[in-house]
Amino acid sequence: MSGSSGSGYVPPTKTKFDCETSIIRTVISSIDITVLTKHRQGDILDVIIGENETLLLEDGNGEILGAILHLNTSDIIACIKQGSSYEAEILQINTPACKVEIRRKKL
Repeated sequence: MSGSSGSGYVPPTKTKFDCETSIIRTVISSIDITVLTKHRQGDILDVIIGENETLLLEDGNGEILGAILHLNTSDIIACIKQGSSYEAEILQINTPACKVEIRRKKL
């Protein structure tokens, strides 16, 4: 019988994050709908560290679109503190949701 081994659920393991090459795709949390209406698919936002070690997405006008809550959030924060810079490209907008791809900025 399938599933009767009693092993239970094993959550996915956290993938090792590489500051240089890792890319994550995620949905923005705590999104500001007013700021979202100003953006389109393909727009690029800066990834910054906010208060209380939060990872935020900031547009060119200094407005915060939302926060990033992901398994690798702490890794990205550590990479930024070590000198790396990241950007987020808007992949998809389904108001009120917005999916982004976060990657290291090209020099």
